[in-house]
Order: sequence, then structure tokens, then C-alpha cells
Amino acid sequence: MTSAKTQAHPLWRRSLARTGRIAVTAIVVGVAVVAIVGGRSVLAERADAQTAPDAAPPMTVAVSRIEMQDHYSVSRRFSGQFEARQETALAFELPGTIASVLVEEGDRVAEGDVIARLDTRLLLAEKAQLEASRGSIQAQTELARRTNDRQAELQARGFATEQTVDDTSLNLARLEAGIAEIDAALSAVSINLSKAELTAPYDGIIAGRMLDNGAVANAGAPVVTLVETGAPRFQVGLDPVMASSLSIGDAAMIVANGSDLSARLAGLSPSLDPATRSRMAWFDVVDGAMPPDRTTGEILLTHRIEKQGAWVPLSALRQGPRATWTLLVVRDGVIGLETAEILHLETDRAFVRGTFQNETAYLPGGTHRVVPGQRVAISEDLAWAR
Repeated sequence: MTSAKTQAHPLWRRSLARTGRIAVTAIVVGVAVVAIVGGRSVLAERADAQTAPDAAPPMTVAVSRIEMQDHYSVSRRFSGQFEARQETALAFELPGTIASVLVEEGDRVAEGDVIARLDTRLLLAEKAQLEASRGSIQAQTELARRTNDRQAELQARGFATEQTVDDTSLNLARLEAGIAEIDAALSAVSINLSKAELTAPYDGIIAGRMLDNGAVANAGAPVVTLVETGAPRFQVGLDPVMASSLSIGDAAMIVANGSDLSARLAGLSPSLDPATRSRMAWFDVVDGAMPPDRTTGEILLTHRIEKQGAWVPLSALRQGPRATWTLLVVRDGVIGLETAEILHLETDRAFVRGTFQNETAYLPGGTHRVVPGQRVAISEDLAWAR
């Protein structure tokens, strides 16, 4: 009996202790909740008592306007050189000994001037022989003609046969043919005598002298080189695509010796050069100091390409996904994105087409300062100078 009471007493004490701990915990939690609520109320009252700061103004950005065009022009430079319109290595058509060369290198000659002569003594001797033979046959021909006239008269009287008249007539014809043959030979000698003189085919300058007096010249062996003194032409190989867009008379600008020369297209080769795959073109200078032969230069040509788009500075383009480009545009004060395709690049600008429209406001620079969706203020005072 006593033992049972002793065991029940510790159980009661443990239950009472547990209940006390729970009550203390509840009191602490309640106090904390009251403190938090009260603190929040105090903080809210203090926040309501404070004046709210002004909202930050939107960033001001400089914009330009898209100006759509129906074409763009591509300018390219090609290197070439000025060359004489004509340059000829003059030679005798017939072989022979050169009797005299009448010019020196650098001499100016006019069309028709004699440049060199061959030794013509053999030709002159042949001509004298032919002329003597012609005189002899001419005398025989005159005798044959008189004989034929007499025989014809005798035949008419009945004192000569028809066979005799035929013989004298045929003899006269043979002699006359001989005279014609000698005349042809004399003409050939005269032609050879004329070819024994080398004359200038046009006004020019002697650029080189290859043979001197007393030299034996083979047929076609150059004696001197003659360069025409007229205005040289600028010869240049062009890209076939750009060359096909040109027409005779088109204007161009040539830069040579630091000077700008206005020129016009004078000729265009119909075929491609097999080595360079270019088309040869010739330009005549129409304004400016004519440079000397062999002067190198550059020609500036402009090619118009019919495609719609707009010029924008390179600083306005941003790399987009999958190798595309984008423009930052401004609509209703908010930054937006438009895709762009580059059609042509120059030093600091690009001709592009894309989803934008004419007069669309876009950022020509400073695209790293803003993000799509950001509200901004527009200023057009710093628009991109095209």
C-alpha cells in the first residue's frame, strides 16, 4: 500500500513540470508575436510619416530616323596604267643593207617622215635593165605594127595571103604583151624602191633604235620603235560584273601622281583575260594634266545596286542570335528590337534591310547603356550625320 503511493507521487510531479514548461513556452511565443506585430505597426507608422522620394527620370537617348532608299552605290578602285594609243616596231618588208638611219632615240617625227633607207643600187640597176628591154621591144613593136599594116594593105589588093597577115598580127600582139610584162616588172621594182624607205605611219617619238647604218636587215627585223605622241589611254582590268554595268562614254575618276583626272570610257574588251579573269577597259582623260606613258594610277568606279534598305552606322548594330543583327529602336518611349540584314559594308556604316519601317527612330550608338523594354526619353539633337 505504502509502495503504491510512493510510485504515484513522482508521476504527478513529472506531469506538473511538463505542463509548466508548455505554459512558459506559450507565454514566450505570445509575447514574441505581440512584439512583432507591435514593431511592424510602429515601422509602418514611421514609414507613413516619411515623405516618399521622387521617381528617377527616364534616361535620355539620342536617336536617328531610318531613311529608306531603293538602291545603294558601291565604289571600288582598280589599278592600271597609261599607255600610248599606238606603239610600233618599224621594220623593212624586204631584206637588204641599211644605207642610213635618219633618226636617234627621243627624236620626234611627223607622219610620212623618212626614218631609214636601204641600199637600192641593185633595184635601180634592175629598173634600168627593164627600161632598156622595154625600149628594145617597143622598137620591135613599132616595126611589127608597120609591117602588119602593109601586109593588110597588100592583102586588100590581092598581093598577100591571109596567112601572112595573121603572122604579122600575131607577132605584133606578142611584142605588145612583152611590153606589158616589162611594165609590170617596172611597177614591182618601183614598189620595192618605195619599200626601201621606212616612213613614220603617224606622229610620234623614237623610243628605241635597234639597227645602225651598214647593218644587214632581214625582212621584218625591227629598226626603230615608234610611240605615238597623242594623249595616252588609261588601260585597266575590271571586275566582270562591274564592267558589264558600264557603257561607252561613262564618266570615271582616275588618280595619278596625286592628281584627280576626269575620264570617260572609250572601249571595253568583249572577252575575259584568261590569266586575271578580268575585262580590259580603256579610258580617255577629258580634264586634267595628261600623265606620261607608263604612268600607273587608280580608277574609282561607282556601281549602283537596286535593293531597298537604309544606311546606319556600324555602332547601331548589335549581334543577334544565329548570326543575325539587330537595331535598338524607340517606340512610344520604350526600347525595342528590330532585326537587320547587312547588304553592304563600308568603313563606318552599313546598308541594311530588315523589319523596321521608314522614319523609325533608332539608336545610332550607345546601345550598351539600355536594354529592350526600358523606358527612355528621346533627343534628336545628336542624330547620326550621314
